[in-house]
Amino acid sequence: MNVEIKNTSKRLKRKDLILESAINIFSQYGYQNTKLEQITESLKLTDKSIYYYFSSKGDLFIEVILSIQAKLNALISAINKEECDHLSKIKLYTNKAMTINGLTLLMQLPKSLSDFAKYDDIKENEFQQYAHWTNWFKKGQLDGSMINGDPEEHRNFLFGSLFYLHHWYAIKDNESYAHIQPFIEQMIDRMYSTKFQRLQ
Repeated sequence: MNVEIKNTSKRLKRKDLILESAINIFSQYGYQNTKLEQITESLKLTDKSIYYYFSSKGDLFIEVILSIQAKLNALISAINKEECDHLSKIKLYTNKAMTINGLTLLMQLPKSLSDFAKYDDIKENEFQQYAHWTNWFKKGQLDGSMINGDPEEHRNFLFGSLFYLHHWYAIKDNESYAHIQPFIEQMIDRMYSTKFQRLQ
């Protein structure tokens, strides 16, 4: 029994290592230009061994996206417990989300993967995550911390800007995000804060 648990733990650890390497390589080369051999070589695995964990490059990419979305879901749950105004929640979400390695891959999901069983899970996660952000914005309008306007339009503009900055600065963690965090927070204040608008 102990041997079985040990082997299971070892397999899970190796799967996590494959996902971590895949995030880095997909982020660097994009889905279309990435080969599974690049990922196995980075981990010194045999080319065939990766198929024990993932059936194809598409399957691996789907799992990469789901792993990133899982981090965002955990972040949303934590932020919903915070006692603060909703502008602060959006700032907190932005600051934490921007430190996630591979975040821009969420914008690179090929439609060619729509036949995969878990593709619908990704789209549902995306819908729910967008809904939470929109809800924060609407509640921020009610508590007076956020400006008026269409939450979805504001969200789309902000997310587009953030994905661009995440890619441009090759952000992977807290350290690589720290130097632009003040700029991002100021940008959000300028765009959405009613206090900032009153000072103009």
